[in-house]
Amino acid sequence: MAPNIWFFHHLAKAVCALFFRVVLRDGFDLREGDEYPARRPRLYTLNHTNSFLDPVLFAVQRKQLLYFLARGDVLYGFAWGVLPLIFPLLPVWRRREGQAYLKGNYSTFERCFDVWNRGGAVVIFSEGLCENRMGLKPLLKGTARLVWQSYGRGLDLEVVPVGVCFEHYSGTGKAARVRLGTPLNWQSLAKGALSPAHFYQAFNTALAPAMAACMVDPEESGYGAKFWSDVPPRTGWQQSMRCLSRLIHFPIAFPSRVMASLLTRGTVHFDAVYFVILMLSYPLSLLLLLVFGFSFFPGHAFVVCLCVALFPLIAWLGR
Repeated sequence: MAPNIWFFHHLAKAVCALFFRVVLRDGFDLREGDEYPARRPRLYTLNHTNSFLDPVLFAVQRKQLLYFLARGDVLYGFAWGVLPLIFPLLPVWRRREGQAYLKGNYSTFERCFDVWNRGGAVVIFSEGLCENRMGLKPLLKGTARLVWQSYGRGLDLEVVPVGVCFEHYSGTGKAARVRLGTPLNWQSLAKGALSPAHFYQAFNTALAPAMAACMVDPEESGYGAKFWSDVPPRTGWQQSMRCLSRLIHFPIAFPSRVMASLLTRGTVHFDAVYFVILMLSYPLSLLLLLVFGFSFFPGHAFVVCLCVALFPLIAWLGR
């Protein structure tokens, strides 16, 4: 990984440890063992329910560098396109942004093929749009089109369905689940396809249930009770630590929530923006506490460091 990717990967991983109460991982064991080849062209197909948090939560579970396909208007509308220069993000343009932008998808697809030729992995959100709700939305044709083109280039692409699910979309202390499904046997569909359109339909028909099996079923009684049955209830000690954590972190958490609410009013991005604000502001807040502590108690550096270290420890214990 490049130094900037390595830094943000571990920073996001640390913040996830405080933001989520527990992250359940399914289907990762075999794919991280010796029997599973680490270097081969791979396409991960994710659902999209929680904006920026979907790719973040999935990325911190992987050691491999991942390239993410993301909306071009968002990437290049933020700080004049700074994000694609820092992170491995590949812009995808939609018809609603204008016909002139669609030709940019050709260069993006070429970059995908370049990644796959080097044995890399690409992540795509097959539903297209993001909505804060359980259950799989209808799949667009983008994933099928990309796979079909890889078939035409002779790439032995592995397509892995992935489900990323959240207990709620309103901040910290929630459970999340990341489940990897069985790689899709799409090659047989491609060999029997009469046309690209025929393959697109057959591919989505096979991919949809594979992705749905990795997600919470909205029809399941008790808000996906079986899906979250592995999440242990909080003990009395954890409840006490959660109250203490909320109290001491109020000066940081409250303004962060207010800012996230103002920035995302009327959208589905609150959870993700709140996460990003905390990821940037929390380390800075701890650093400021250290500076003030050293200034007022210069002869007690060890005690100051110990007190500041208690903040993330209490946050972790009180998730």
